[in-house]
Amino acid sequence: MKVRCARSGRPTEQAGPPRRRGAVRRRLSVTGARCGRAASDVVRWISRRRAVAADQFLRGACYGAGTAVVGLLAVWAQTR
Repeated sequence: MKVRCARSGRPTEQAGPPRRRGAVRRRLSVTGARCGRAASDVVRWISRRRAVAADQFLRGACYGAGTAVVGLLAVWAQTR
């Protein structure tokens, strides 16, 4: 009886990560690693504070829309 892996369904003799031919693991540059770390920090921050982040996003969008409307009204009033 052959035993299979739970996730991949492959026989246990072949279990493990699939082999890639010619795959070279290169280290990221310092800047790339810093950007990746910053992006993951932002994602973790948002996932921890989803409701607060959504509220702030909505508030910022409303302020931006209000500013645009007032600006367009000012331009319209000046041209009349």
